[in-house]
Amino acid sequence: MFWISPVSLTILFLIFVPHHFRKSKIMKSLPWILCAILALAVGNLYFKVYDKSSGSADTTSSANSNEAGSLRLVYVNADSILENFTQFRKEKDALDRKQLDIDNKLGTRGRALENEVASIQQKIQGGLLTPKEIQEQEQRLGARQQSLVAERDKLAKEIMDEGNAINDRLQKDLMGTLEQIKKEKGYQYILSYVKGGQILIGNPADDITNEVLKRLNSKGSSNTAPADTAKK
Repeated sequence: MFWISPVSLTILFLIFVPHHFRKSKIMKSLPWILCAILALAVGNLYFKVYDKSSGSADTTSSANSNEAGSLRLVYVNADSILENFTQFRKEKDALDRKQLDIDNKLGTRGRALENEVASIQQKIQGGLLTPKEIQEQEQRLGARQQSLVAERDKLAKEIMDEGNAINDRLQKDLMGTLEQIKKEKGYQYILSYVKGGQILIGNPADDITNEVLKRLNSKGSSNTAPADTAKK
């Protein structure tokens, strides 16, 4: 589009318009005409700049869309990992058995203490113990109860520490495997899917749970193979 600046219009006016015509009524209203021309010129310039900006924005938007289209997202089923990671299940089952054994032993000792307390109460009610003997029995039974509580707390801490160690090993093995897969496959994000979580539904083609489990279990088998061979 051909465009003349307001300054050029003014120069042309002074050169080509006669002096007596510039004094006429028409010329007295010429500033308004020049203002209108100036407005049109500014409007033309604005649309030129806007078109360029719009084109640039469209190009940027298109580039961003292409970049987003290349984003590679996959996910793993966390529940399935916990249920099917063989080494983790072995250690977790062993810990559960240990917890059950502790509960049984502490339960047996607790019931024995309750029975002894009931027996002492019967003797007290029957007048079979002297005040000194009652005091001695109370001190003895109180000491046994404190010992039982202390042992319970100690064993509970051991179980908790062992459980945390198992979880730490699982986390370390899992993250190492995920980092390896991410690097090999060029994934940008690996998400975690759990029932009731924020990811409601996903594309089964993006589920790499089986591949992760295969590597985790293969690693666990290679780590335990020497021990199994030594036992044989």
